[in-house]
Amino acid sequence: MKRFRLTIVLMNIALFLSNCSTVLNTTTQDVEIKSVPANAKITIDGKKFGTTPQVVNIDRGSNHIIKLDLDGYETYETQLTKKISIWFWGNALNGFLPGMVIDMFTGSMYNLLPEGISVELQAAKPEPPKKSR
Repeated sequence: MKRFRLTIVLMNIALFLSNCSTVLNTTTQDVEIKSVPANAKITIDGKKFGTTPQVVNIDRGSNHIIKLDLDGYETYETQLTKKISIWFWGNALNGFLPGMVIDMFTGSMYNLLPEGISVELQAAKPEPPKKSR
């Protein structure tokens, strides 16, 4: 009976270690976005996401352009870049090809970097006066 239990436990451990990243990494990622001063408008890939500070949940499968706009301040723009997650390589080490394929199609094989954005916005420069003729 003890041997049977041990076999079941070992099988469960092996199954857990061979899971695809979709189970452990999910297909989306939380990214915290903060600015000083606060209340900057957040735009991600052209879509409005409210104001700072905020945690947004976005798709891991592609790069994203983040813009922060606040009246009287320069617009801040940066990119979140997808990088292959360590969980994906866990599939490779376990020889779990189906998990790797699933992760490729769902985008869960990636992590977005940086994992958070904290920006001190720069005051906008005043426009020079126009020349009169």
